Amino acid sequence: MRNRTYAQRRAATAAAVLLLVTLVLAPNIALSQVSLGGQRVGTASGTFLKLPLSAAGAAMAGTYVAVVDDVSSVGWNPAGLANLAQKEFSVTHIQWFADVDYTFGAFAMPWPKFNGSVGFFFGSLSTMLDETTEYMPYGTGRRFVFADWVAGVTLARKFTDKLLVGANVKYVREELGTDVGGPSTNTWLVDVGTKYYVGLSSVRMAMNFSNFGPELQPSGTFVGVSDGARIEQSYEGFAPPTMFKFGIAFDPVRKDMHRVTAALEMNHYADNEETIKAGAEYEVAKVAVLRAGYDMNSDDFGPAFGAGLKVKYGDISGTIDYSYMRGEYLGNVNIFSLNFAF
Repeated sequence: MRNRTYAQRRAATAAAVLLLVTLVLAPNIALSQVSLGGQRVGTASGTFLKLPLSAAGAAMAGTYVAVVDDVSSVGWNPAGLANLAQKEFSVTHIQWFADVDYTFGAFAMPWPKFNGSVGFFFGSLSTMLDETTEYMPYGTGRRFVFADWVAGVTLARKFTDKLLVGANVKYVREELGTDVGGPSTNTWLVDVGTKYYVGLSSVRMAMNFSNFGPELQPSGTFVGVSDGARIEQSYEGFAPPTMFKFGIAFDPVRKDMHRVTAALEMNHYADNEETIKAGAEYEVAKVAVLRAGYDMNSDDFGPAFGAGLKVKYGDISGTIDYSYMRGEYLGNVNIFSLNFAF
């Protein structure tokens, strides 16, 4: 028994040293990569798919790919859904800047015969604008809506007691001012994620490749001018916001009344610079949770904070989460999430 305890302590110490070394080196790596990918900014469509999809993950600055294991896995890393033990439902509301709102809902349940879980999700981003013209720059009195949405299904499976694999198939639609004669785009995209428990203390590593698929090309045509002549042209298509994420997480403290989780994540975007993020979560008595994180490469959203409260009534348990993302130029962002397990 004593040897086993000693081995566990050695494993926990090794895990702590591994993450500490990574955290020390991360800022230097981030600075060296700060311009990598900067030339690709603004080259993708459907960028609302990069928004955080739960307050818990957002509060850790998005360092959630190796942490998440509830129904919100459908938005962060579908492999995490394989750990589901009950039916779960969640809804998240994001108060984005410029009066843009995003609402995301998901439902998932265990699938014992598949040795995993299945989930479904839907998200909608929208904003309402005042119509203006050259002669009426302060508005014509008419209003119209810009709206984007995504819907999909998730499958996740435990291949071994250490390896989890999951995938999303989703349909994406962007309405680019269709209320006032604008075009729309739509396509099918795929996400694939993995999560692996290393066997060294509580260390787990995860990867997620998301938004892979064909271009989003607006439907219809428009009239352009070439060499002084009016011609009818098709719209140019743009690639989806493909992302690759790699994360590592472990619990340096895990007792009956206290749990601390530390995480580090490196992201590669098809339409932006490389980013490195770090985050932590502290849970007290399995009731209250405090979270914080920092994006080392963000030019607007650096620090993030949040808290959560867990309640239980009979066989139903619920979680209320809130996160605050401080925006230096565009404004602050508030995110609220509700999660129910039954």
